[in-house]
Amino acid sequence: MLRPALAARRACFLVALTAVGAWLAGCALPVVSAATPAPPAKLLAPAAPVMVGADQVTLLRSGPPTFAELRALIDTARVSVHVEVYEFGHPLLVAAVEAAQRRGVAVTVIDDPSELASAATALRLRSEGVDVVDYPVRKLMIDHVKLLVVDDTVAVIGGINWGVKSPANHDYDAEVRGPVVANLDRVFLRDLATCGRSVAVPPPLPDPGILVAATLPAAEIRPLVLDVVGAARTSLRLELFVITDTSVVRALITAHLRGVDVEVLLDPSQPSSEPSIVALRTGGVDVRIYRSGGELLHAKAIVADESRVLFGSANWSGGGFARNHELDIELPQAPAVAQAMLAQMALDWAASG
Repeated sequence: MLRPALAARRACFLVALTAVGAWLAGCALPVVSAATPAPPAKLLAPAAPVMVGADQVTLLRSGPPTFAELRALIDTARVSVHVEVYEFGHPLLVAAVEAAQRRGVAVTVIDDPSELASAATALRLRSEGVDVVDYPVRKLMIDHVKLLVVDDTVAVIGGINWGVKSPANHDYDAEVRGPVVANLDRVFLRDLATCGRSVAVPPPLPDPGILVAATLPAAEIRPLVLDVVGAARTSLRLELFVITDTSVVRALITAHLRGVDVEVLLDPSQPSSEPSIVALRTGGVDVRIYRSGGELLHAKAIVADESRVLFGSANWSGGGFARNHELDIELPQAPAVAQAMLAQMALDWAASG
């Protein structure tokens, strides 16, 4: 039982609280729920094309304009279309591939038969006469590549899936023209050979402007990541779907300790990143969690010293670096592409503050 004095004070407090509540209601102040999600950062339109060495590069920053560009490229095909995409289910692009097949274009699709949307799309495309080849996936590995090559003259490479929900995700592709196209298509041909097709795989073309790196049969992407981080002198900006690779975490902390300004933005849906988040923050690295409105921060991208860019399909994990089939590109000196990517990264970072 409350003592009389305490009971009186409690009664006065409740009366006052009721009065304040009535006053606020009378003032008709807006009510904002703490659980109301903030609006996601805007997705920027495709950047202007720029030359990187002998190659022309257009950075695509997801969103409907990117998917319209993918559709337009397939619609312009006259000779061949090569598609290798982990998740393939977007009706706009399925219809474009079917239309290319009907007008006589040689269409070849490498799919990952373990991905449900892709498996359904494969059935539909085969019924239309499209040549669809199943990549030989096995336990704990997937064919995670995202690649389009049209008429051996233009390619799109990056991390953007062709799923129904993919346009809303924050991610990056590059539309490229030049010698890099042959090197990307070489990966596609090598994958056809892995699938059991009898095809000739040409040697790579020299192209210092854009380096093509893949996993399976090699393990080329992790060394590039470690080199980009280890060589940074002023800044590192990262957007990652997941990070679990401890060697990369140590490298980022080391970069911070030598004075590099490091910012890491991570997707909130991946609990496997939590030990890395703790380690990075303990080491002094500035880490934020992407503030999602339902979409994913699906990127696997890093910009070093505002000029060196590395991105693609590979998650920074054991699966991404060692087990899956992945495809990345590195642009060692591409300040214009870096600035286009940093513009989107800055919006995502600020919206997640």
